[in-house]
Amino acid sequence: MNRRGLTLLEMILAIGITATIGAAIASMMAAVSNGLTSRDDGRRTAVQLATTQVRLAAYIAPSRCVLDKSDSAITIWFDDNRESNTVHASEIRWLEFDEFNNTFVVKFVDFPEAWSQSMIDAADIECNELTNYVSLLATLESSQLINTFNLIDAMDTCAIWTDDSNHQAAIRICIRFSLQTRFGGTCDALFDESIRQHLPPQEQQ
Repeated sequence: MNRRGLTLLEMILAIGITATIGAAIASMMAAVSNGLTSRDDGRRTAVQLATTQVRLAAYIAPSRCVLDKSDSAITIWFDDNRESNTVHASEIRWLEFDEFNNTFVVKFVDFPEAWSQSMIDAADIECNELTNYVSLLATLESSQLINTFNLIDAMDTCAIWTDDSNHQAAIRICIRFSLQTRFGGTCDALFDESIRQHLPPQEQQ
């Protein structure tokens, strides 16, 4: 009985076919993996953008007016807790982009719990049309009366516009920013919100 084995050519062809099939499977698996990774990154970015929009709107929409603005920071009169129709330091929120830490932060006055009401009243500076809000923030920070909260993480760039060069007359605030994605890219977005009830402070007599 003749027993026939694989010739060298047949063996080479078999190895070649196996290698080709293996490469095709590996390529297909890599494509599926990349697709899932991209889709997962897209979902994460969408959630991140939605969260950013909500957090910014929570400060801008209910605020009373804009007090000051730079290219990457905005100061708002958040509320009138003292019901004086004038701005006090404790009613201000400083929102600014921290390019060194890639965060967008909100700063606010935080008086020590041990302080009496009379001490708080004395330190709660009343502002007027001559107030420099950048200097006021620096003074309060040097007195350790400012608390800082990270509003947005992984922010790569930020630029802020308003619809009026007169800050207190501005109603619409636009913030163009980019966020860092999970896999090293960036995602550009635009936040556009209006102050719902514009109530600038009364001028002091």
